Amino acid sequence: MTKNDILEKSRKENQNGDEMETKVRLHSYGMSAAIGGLICMAFVIVESIIFDRSTALIWTIYSGMYFSKSILDAVKLKKKIDICLSILWGLVFVLNIVSYILDNIG
Repeated sequence: MTKNDILEKSRKENQNGDEMETKVRLHSYGMSAAIGGLICMAFVIVESIIFDRSTALIWTIYSGMYFSKSILDAVKLKKKIDICLSILWGLVFVLNIVSYILDNIG
């Protein structure tokens, strides 16, 4: 194998970024989702203390984000656990939408 062959092979392997960068990005996305959940909880607590009410809007947005992520995981990975999680998050998302609508009808 010549030097050029080795360089070409290396370029093809690193076409989508190196492994370290991929791991860091995956970890940061996971952490941002967890922090987003904590922020949602904080808003719900503050809203219930100050305004003596709670809205499903924040949880609707958050569950919608997780629903879309789980659908992408299920489609790409085709694992049973990801399919089950996408169904679960879909149900949570729909329930939050219904709750939000019912809270705002009257």
